[in-house]
Amino acid sequence: MAEDFEVGSAPPEESSNRTFVFAAAAVGGLLVLSMICLGLYALVVAPRQQEARNAQATQIILDNATMAAGQTATAAALNPTSTRAPTRTPVSTVAPPTPTATSVVVVASPTVQATIDPGIATAIAQATLAAAQGGGGGTPTATALPSTGFADEVGLPGLILLGVLLVVVVVVSRRLRMSTTA
Repeated sequence: MAEDFEVGSAPPEESSNRTFVFAAAAVGGLLVLSMICLGLYALVVAPRQQEARNAQATQIILDNATMAAGQTATAAALNPTSTRAPTRTPVSTVAPPTPTATSVVVVASPTVQATIDPGIATAIAQATLAAAQGGGGGTPTATALPSTGFADEVGLPGLILLGVLLVVVVVVSRRLRMSTTA
């Protein structure tokens, strides 16, 4: 029974692995397709969404300012201030009198003022500030990316280097495997 096995012979030759090649091509194609989709999103879709958000915020601020102006006008019309009727001052041909020093007594009198809702006053102040700065509205936008995670520590060149290193490992291991079978 021990005579049926050959100890020093080479293992049988392996046929070419087409399934592996097709799987690797599919994964590579999926990677390229995802990169293209990510680029389209970053260059087309995201800027359009940001413009829509800015336009909506600007419209809300303008609507609030218009409403506040209307309410201010309504409040001013409902609370008129009392003024005296104009009087006719006779014109004299005599020399004007000489001024004399007199004491003045100041008496506080209540005045009627139109009050604005604090929320509307804030919206008006925001719209005025945004217009003075040349900006769009109250929606804050990111000015920098967060600096956390592996990619931020290593950077893009490091990630590319790691990708190339992985491809080299795959190629070298495949060649070593094929060379030991021959």
